[in-house]
Amino acid sequence: MRSHPTNPSGAETTTARIEWPMNDHGAMTVRVEASNEVRQIVECESDAVKHTLARLPTGATVPLKMESLGSRGNAWRVTELVGVDHAQRPTAPRRDDARPVDEDRDERDRRVRV
Repeated sequence: MRSHPTNPSGAETTTARIEWPMNDHGAMTVRVEASNEVRQIVECESDAVKHTLARLPTGATVPLKMESLGSRGNAWRVTELVGVDHAQRPTAPRRDDARPVDEDRDERDRRVRV
């Protein structure tokens, strides 16, 4: 991708759908909604962006700002998740029930002893 004088980094904002979720190497496949183009995301600007992308399931759509890593074929770096405040994201998955984790373990222990 050539950089444009008003966009020297070459980053573009687009809405993408997750085709393959992030793997153990930090890479994932997305499809650009507007053009149906498939892109391989291989880098993220920050750990917060990487962590958020890693939690997204197949089929999710997300507005991304990304730039081509021209020397690596169809490889892209996500520089920003547009409209996402990383400071407010949950630090742990939510549980469906309000029981403390230790109660779950005690319940399993009781079943094993019976």
